[in-house]
Amino acid sequence: MIRYETVCYCCKKPFYVEEGSNKYRLFKQNMRGKHSCESCDAKVYQEARANLFSKLK
Repeated sequence: MIRYETVCYCCKKPFYVEEGSNKYRLFKQNMRGKHSCESCDAKVYQEARANLFSKLK
């Protein structure tokens, strides 16, 4: 199985993207782009949901 090590643009920690995942496909399309780890993805998602729901009220 192929995996690449990259650095998260949010927390600046290295993480791996493994072959077969959506992150791997995105990484292969743009290797010099900004990528984020799973924990930072979850934080961004939660903040976006909170912001959306606060605007709906």
